[in-house]
Parts: sequence; C-alpha cells; structure tokens
Amino acid sequence: MESTQVERGLVGTVTGDEVDIRESGVGAAASSRDLFLTNGGAGLLAAAGNLTITNGGGGPMAIGGNVSITNGGAQTILAGGGATLGERSFVAFVLSPKVTVEPGATVLCSTRQALAFGAVVSAAILTATRLLRRGRNSSSLD
Repeated sequence: MESTQVERGLVGTVTGDEVDIRESGVGAAASSRDLFLTNGGAGLLAAAGNLTITNGGGGPMAIGGNVSITNGGAQTILAGGGATLGERSFVAFVLSPKVTVEPGATVLCSTRQALAFGAVVSAAILTATRLLRRGRNSSSLD
C-alpha cells in the first residue's frame, strides 16, 4: 500500500492509495483509499474511501465513502456514504444518502435542495435551448 504525505508544501497534484495533506495547498488530490486534509486547502478532492477534513477546505469533492469536516468547508460534496459536518464547518452543496449537520455547522443546500436546484437549472437550460433552436429555424424560413 502506497501512502503519500504532503507537509508544508504547495503541490499541483497528489495521488496515492492513502493521501495525507498537512499544512499544505494542493490543486487536486486523488486516493484509492482514504484521504486526510489537515490545516490546508485543496481544489478537487477524490477518494474511493473516506475523506476527513480538519481546519481546512476544498472545492468539489467526489468521495466513495464517508466525509467528515470539522472547522472547515467545501464547495460541493458528492459522497457515497454519509457526510458529517462538524462544528464551524460550511458546505454549499451536499449530495449524500445521509447528511449529519452538527451544531455550529452550515449547509447551503442539502441533498434534496441540491437535486431540486439541479432539476430546475436543467429544465431552464433545456427550455432555453429549444427556444433558441425554434428561433433559428423560423428565421431561416424567412
């Protein structure tokens, strides 16, 4: 099993079986098992296992297992397992079978709200596309 650790650094991409990021900034990280982010930040995060964030945050996250955030944040979480948002954590969108929001945590859109938002945006794009096509077809007949 390959374990990759980044400590006090700035790295573009990190991959490994288990990835541990401490006091660092990473553009993207991918792990075939668990991923840990402590006192740092990252762009895209992907893990087949679990993700644990303490005092840090990241952009979009696609996680096969559970997500746990304490004193941190995320743009979007897509988790196959549960998502636990601990004290002083913030997440914009969470898509997970089970979302636990502990006292002091904030979620802008939970799973139901995120799915509803996605459906509305998709319907709006579909309608706009059809109207544009209809407008092009009628103007070409003139």
